[in-house]
Amino acid sequence: MTDSSNNEVAEIACIFVNLGAPEKQAEVMASQLIKRAEQIAQERDISKVEATESLLKQVLEARRGS
Repeated sequence: MTDSSNNEVAEIACIFVNLGAPEKQAEVMASQLIKRAEQIAQERDISKVEATESLLKQVLEARRGS
């Protein structure tokens, strides 16, 4: 992984840790979320940032039980 990839994973993992996930699990979840965001970005011809934001919103909505 590159430094920027590591930073992305660390930043998103921090969100998952704040939501109550154990650190190791949060890192795995963050890595998977980023991979999926890359796939969605290609499929929908949107930026990776937009795709990541959309996925994080879904995670937060699910966490709230919406």
